[in-house]
Amino acid sequence: MPRDLSLLGEAVELADGHLPAPAVEAVRALLGRAEERQNLAAGRTVVALLGATGSGKSSLFNALLGREVAKVAARRPTTHQPLAAVWGDDDAADLLDWLGVPERTVAGDGPDVPDGPGEPDGPGEPDGPDGPGGLVLLDLPDIDSTVADHRRVAGRMAGRVDVLVWVLDPQKYADGIVHDDFLAPMAAHADVTLVVLNQVDTLAADERAAVLADLARLLARDGLDGVEVLAVSAREGSGVPELRERITAVAEGRRAAQLRLAADVRTAATALARAAEADAAAAPVEVGDAAVARLVGAAAQAAGVDAVRYATRGSYVRAARRHVGWPPVRWVSRLRPDPLKRLHLGAQAEDVRLARTSLPGPTPVQEAAVRAAAHAMVASGTTHLPGQWRADVLEDVTARVPALVDSLDQRVAGAELEQTRRPAWWRVLGVLQWVFLLAAVAGAAWLGVLAALSYLRLPEPVTAMAGPLPWPTVLLGGGLAAGLLLALVGSVAARAGARRRARRVERRLRAAVDQTVREQVVGPLEEQLAEFSRFAGALAELAR
Repeated sequence: MPRDLSLLGEAVELADGHLPAPAVEAVRALLGRAEERQNLAAGRTVVALLGATGSGKSSLFNALLGREVAKVAARRPTTHQPLAAVWGDDDAADLLDWLGVPERTVAGDGPDVPDGPGEPDGPGEPDGPDGPGGLVLLDLPDIDSTVADHRRVAGRMAGRVDVLVWVLDPQKYADGIVHDDFLAPMAAHADVTLVVLNQVDTLAADERAAVLADLARLLARDGLDGVEVLAVSAREGSGVPELRERITAVAEGRRAAQLRLAADVRTAATALARAAEADAAAAPVEVGDAAVARLVGAAAQAAGVDAVRYATRGSYVRAARRHVGWPPVRWVSRLRPDPLKRLHLGAQAEDVRLARTSLPGPTPVQEAAVRAAAHAMVASGTTHLPGQWRADVLEDVTARVPALVDSLDQRVAGAELEQTRRPAWWRVLGVLQWVFLLAAVAGAAWLGVLAALSYLRLPEPVTAMAGPLPWPTVLLGGGLAAGLLLALVGSVAARAGARRRARRVERRLRAAVDQTVREQVVGPLEEQLAEFSRFAGALAELAR
């Protein structure tokens, strides 16, 4: 039982704020009553006589005690306040105060007058007929009384006592108030319920059998099929010993309080499950991959991942031209700003939380796309949640979207963009470019010397030949041609390398966006799904 109460308490805490307040508060009240009852007179069993006006509860109460204690009247209700008869040495004062029973008496032989609140009969009075120590028998006001306070007291006591003895009579045994308002809602309490058909002396034998059969049918309809029904006549005493014996056995078993509590727990769990429309078999705790991927895609667009990809390509091409372009024109690339630096990207901040970029903020359309993706993710992942619980989850996720969009800029700023990496082929082509440039310069200088000698009419040295062409011409033309060709090859290779780097950076950025989305949105959502799963699982375990 402590485990059941713990499970019910956990379910209530999880449901708090998500389910209708009356349903949650009713269970909280039950848990409070259960704790109080367990701390009060654990060895006592409280048996209450309940019924409608004229059913003869007070007469039966007196018959069970063996003396007249409760007032009896034929036509109007005479029980205005609960009356308790206590067996045993302990006066059960604390228990009766908690129950709110102001009038009480010690069960014994002979005439007696009920004492006031907290004033049991004097010590030494003998137990009533076959009365076990530990039994507390209550006579309650009518459940259909015209006095509202009587009905309220009877209803409250029905929710607190350990054993319910429903006293019916041949005229009102099928009363809808009894069956619809009390018996049917407490069907889970069959283990601690007895039904007494009083005043059977007013029925002929064949009528008695017919009434008992019809009563059994009504009880089965109420969910109390198999509950024991005793035929009693408080006036003549028939059936009273059997009823007393049955009540005595229940009290001596000392399990009624636990059985009542177990029934209360099952009833409360059923009420919570009905309020939540909970189905433990349909309580997933993870969000679908497709919905998450859609949200990550929308968040990546809002974070400017595409802009960073293009900037990465441009930065790579710019840096490559500075290393593998034709040396005389490399300076031109310096005139173009680095796309990544222009966005304040690439230089790692010491504290990533303080790093900011100059990426354009998300447009209203992009922010709306993120909200729509988050809404769709919640909608697809919470179809099993009750309406208010689902709305609460959606509100929580929607409230996280602005912080998500804002934090994406920091994740982008802190990402590794490979801006400082220099591929090895850059150095190779760069060296070759300088070699061919020096060859062209050497050829140009050689030709310049030959031209100067010819202009000054000085003897010209023999010029070495490379086949049909002189070496100075080969050096100049070949150096220029090779340099320009290498510049073209380098440009093509740079564009290919830029695309590869951009793809790597994009994957890295999308992974960072994915991690951020999972940490700030998907994770909290799955935590709430797990809470509902625990809630539904607890109710399912209690229902077994």
